Formats: sequence, C-alpha cells, structure tokens
Amino acid sequence: MRPTANFDRFQPDIRYAHDLKPVLYQPEMLADNFPAYFMYRDSYRNEEERERIIKADLRFDYTITPPNMIGKEYIKTYGHYHPKAGKLSYPELYQVIEGEAIFVLQKRGERDDIIESLAIVEVEEGEAIIVPPEYGHVMINRTDERLITSNWVCRSFSSIYEPYTMLKGGCYYLTEDGWIRNENYSKIPEITFAENRTDRVLKIDGDMYELVEELDTLEFLKYPDEFEQMFEEVLKFK
Repeated sequence: MRPTANFDRFQPDIRYAHDLKPVLYQPEMLADNFPAYFMYRDSYRNEEERERIIKADLRFDYTITPPNMIGKEYIKTYGHYHPKAGKLSYPELYQVIEGEAIFVLQKRGERDDIIESLAIVEVEEGEAIIVPPEYGHVMINRTDERLITSNWVCRSFSSIYEPYTMLKGGCYYLTEDGWIRNENYSKIPEITFAENRTDRVLKIDGDMYELVEELDTLEFLKYPDEFEQMFEEVLKFK
C-alpha cells in the first residue's frame, strides 16, 4: 500500500536503540545505538487538510520500524498508555501500510504491575486496528522487512510511558525463542491471542488517511465514553 500523505517531506522524531534500554528483555546485549524507529508526527497532504485535522482536534502520524534484533528480542516500540478522556481513556486507530505488525495490548488492574486483560493481535498490510480504551500497547516488527504504520489519534493529550519504564517493558517480550514473561509484573494472564474485528465497526477502503474527508467518523477517538459498545466489538479473544 502506498501512503497517501508523503511523510518523506517531514522531519521525523527518532527513537534510538539506547532509548529503548529501560524496556528491553536483554538490555545488556545492546551494543550499537542505531535508529530503532522513526515517528513522523502531524503528517498531512496539504495545508487545507492540515487545518481541517487540527480543527477536528486530531493528529495523523506515521511510524517506520526497520527490521532488527536486540539480543534475542525483536525490535519494538517503547510502549505507552493513554490518559482518561472521561470514564475511559483515549483509544487510537492504527493501519499497517507496509509489512506486518504484532500489537501487545495490556489492560491494567488495580496497580500497574497487575494486568487483568492481555490481547496479542497480528495485523497484516492494509488492515487497521483500534486500540481500545484502557489498553497500553507495544508494537513489534518480527519480520525481515521494514514496518510502516499510520495512526489517527486525538491531539489533546500526552502518552504515558512511565509504567513501561518502571516495569521494564510490557508484560511479555517476543523473542526468537518465543514469548517470555516479564517477571517484574506480579500478575499477568497467560498468552492470549485475539482476532482483530475493527473492520466490523469501522469501514476503511485503502489508505485511512482518506478519512480526512470524513473526520466525523473519528469522533470515537475524542469521546470514547459515547462509543463503549463499539469498543467491546473490536477484539474477539481466541
């Protein structure tokens, strides 16, 4: 799939391998400080669309994650949660433009180190996924090809990284030996895979940047309390 908005004309924020050290399975195996992934925040096609996106209190981003390994662990994003928008936290909408992504979605319990729900979701090229409210998420590239994703999100909040830092990553690490439990968590579910049913609640034809022409369909990103039933249908646990 070819990206509609040309991210190459924007300056990326770069997350380097050393930035990931607090959340790695084997931080001692990190030698070179290579660029781990590139984030092109606030992307747009033209100024008129940029103004429309800002007025709608939304943001459109790209992330490029080249293939890599750190020790036995596949390259991944740092991981973060979103703050509350009301009763529920802000969700996020992703699409895989190129490659294949694995999302590790985890929902906290009464403490950060207690995970009450875990969903591991494989998302292929062209597919979109809604990260539901209350779920933190890590995105992994386990392939030999680069991964390009895009995302729509409300622009009125800052992501929360501290729980991932404190607990040294998500509740599981994906390695060449398989899934490894993060023992810094006091309680986590067994590995749980989920079927992505985003296409049942949100119809996207082609590159989802084109939703710039119908931004009203993204109201759920700003007002999740009004779409609670929709989020319950996004994932089906296997």
